[in-house]
Amino acid sequence: MTANRLTKLLASELAKSGNKSAVFEAKQLVQHVCGSIFCEITDQQLEFALMLCTKRLSGEPLQYLLHEWEFYSLPFKVGPGVLIPRADTEILVDSALEFLKTKKPLSVVDLCSGSGCIAVSIAKNATDCSVTAIEKSPDAFEYLKRNIALNKVDVQPILGDITTEINGTFDLLVSNPPYIKSNIIPSLQPEIQHEPRVALDGGEDGLFFYRIIADKWSHHVKNSGKIMVEIGSDQSDEVSRIFASAGLTKIKTIKDYSGNDRVIIGTVNL
Repeated sequence: MTANRLTKLLASELAKSGNKSAVFEAKQLVQHVCGSIFCEITDQQLEFALMLCTKRLSGEPLQYLLHEWEFYSLPFKVGPGVLIPRADTEILVDSALEFLKTKKPLSVVDLCSGSGCIAVSIAKNATDCSVTAIEKSPDAFEYLKRNIALNKVDVQPILGDITTEINGTFDLLVSNPPYIKSNIIPSLQPEIQHEPRVALDGGEDGLFFYRIIADKWSHHVKNSGKIMVEIGSDQSDEVSRIFASAGLTKIKTIKDYSGNDRVIIGTVNL
């Protein structure tokens, strides 16, 4: 069997399940199995490809099956136990890099770092900037360390919970914290159910971590420094109020490339 024929076979099976990206995903799986979509498939490769397709049909994320995903034009190792990087988050990196152009040197802390996609992307694209990444999940922390090494960046990884702060102050705090309401998680797509709940669950109202960031971490940001967080598309007003109550000023909302509210930025004034 040729790789092209296998691609068509997998695409057909994925399409039957309602997968709207069946052709793209089939190509990704075949590329992963044999390194090309223009080759002859061995019996072993065929068996492996069919096994991956079965896992995908059961709802396992494509990214976990491939063991790697691109974010901000960089490769990131992913798998069970770590949140998958998503394109919506790239606007947070854009916002951070825009601020980091203002003066040098600057220091950044990334809370709830997960795979490290935000911290690594900032470190890769910003000059004269020190970056610290904090993640509490031991599983995700291993991916964080692997991705720092993979992308050859200078990021300090710290295994820790943001509820138990660290010493030091920073010019910029960034975070994509868990922000989904607890009772909504069971109704999410099968793919999301495979991702770690700890990286999704923002508490009863989805705002638990924003309160911690505003209340416990704003004093770790230097005067005139910024706090930038990713939010759910319906959380702009609530997170803005939390930031304002903590004394942050110049609060603004940034939309993602789909036109949805995605990032809240606040300025610290000591």
